[in-house]
Amino acid sequence: MLFKVLERKSEELPSLERFKMLGAKVVDEMDKPFLASFNLRNLKYFNEIYGTEQGDWLIDLMVDYFCRSNKKAILGSMSYADHLLVLGEAGSMSGEELKDFFREISDRFVAKVNEKHGRASVHVECGLYLMQPGDSFIYAQDNARFARRSIRHNYSDTIGFYSEQLRQKSVKKASIIPNFEHAMDSDGIQVYLQPKYSVVENKIIGAEALSRFCDEDGEILSPAMYVPILEQAGIVSRLDYQVLEKSVFLLEKWKEEGKELFPISVNLSGIDLEDDEFINQLDALVEDAGIDKGLIEFELTETVLAKDLDSIIAKLRKLREKGYRIALDDFGSGYNSLYVLGQIPANVIKFDRGFVLHSIQNQMGMTILSNLVNTFKEVQFEVLCEGVETEEEKQRIVSCGCEVIQGYLYDKPLQIHDFEKKYIYA
Repeated sequence: MLFKVLERKSEELPSLERFKMLGAKVVDEMDKPFLASFNLRNLKYFNEIYGTEQGDWLIDLMVDYFCRSNKKAILGSMSYADHLLVLGEAGSMSGEELKDFFREISDRFVAKVNEKHGRASVHVECGLYLMQPGDSFIYAQDNARFARRSIRHNYSDTIGFYSEQLRQKSVKKASIIPNFEHAMDSDGIQVYLQPKYSVVENKIIGAEALSRFCDEDGEILSPAMYVPILEQAGIVSRLDYQVLEKSVFLLEKWKEEGKELFPISVNLSGIDLEDDEFINQLDALVEDAGIDKGLIEFELTETVLAKDLDSIIAKLRKLREKGYRIALDDFGSGYNSLYVLGQIPANVIKFDRGFVLHSIQNQMGMTILSNLVNTFKEVQFEVLCEGVETEEEKQRIVSCGCEVIQGYLYDKPLQIHDFEKKYIYA
């Protein structure tokens, strides 16, 4: 029979080093061994609300559900106060079946906690790795951690499963900041422009500036991959400034050439708005170029408004008073009420593609979208629908009163020389 240390309380489980030593002795005898890495989110908040004694109860309950009462578990160890490692054997279970097995345990655990302490929103993240012959415990632990971190803060799925693709993705993420630094030093930040099109005027009336840079293999990275990482590292303002700088240069050049100008929108993050000096630098850049500030539109997402709302609103008002345009991006993807939107000094509301597509599927959704569009227009907001890809989508959206569209139906984001060739010098 395999050695099993699961009858003890969490504080009596073997140390991490002893866990590895004991595991190494039995892993070769096991039927499809796996390593599971668990992280208990919100433990600090839980302790603040209910006290450390109940926090100890919570940790011990986690050990009970995922170790002591888990028929697949062989050995467990608390690597940190809120981190649990479990060695077990999957037997005849496939990877998907193992995920479902732990998802069911996780659901029962959370339900049990909420039954007693419902205010703390306890959340468990689990990473699973099916060990291969010859794997060291360090390697297996690393892979289980990769899997767990892949679903970090994802409250819709609490179980991550390791794959080589996942590891490569993690490695690529780790390379983003060095690649960004290289791009900044070598003028490698590219700006793409995507047109905004007026259905009524039948012409382009604006463009959104979108950043791009390459990894070490020359592959162009998606902003969805690198922007969150740059925000987390606190250096996204360097990217935002460079995009604005290149956009201002374009407007300045087109003005000197006597071309018809239209607003270019650039993204602002919450970090940008928290830094008064950075905002002053943006303003100085535009003033030095001598272009109309109404040609610069700052886009921000609803998530920015989840921070210090009063402070954010005050800074946006200052930008608006200086003459800049303000756009609220991704409307319908977040949680802000119409009351909050009524306080934002914005010029433009951009409807999120997912929200729009969901709305135009049936008559009730069409009615809701139409009423929202008309309400925003009545209070002097301009309205734009993003991500429009087909003529049918456009016709339905236009019938709801939205007359400005951005999406692949008209054009994808283009490199500057392609954009100029098509829309400026045509």
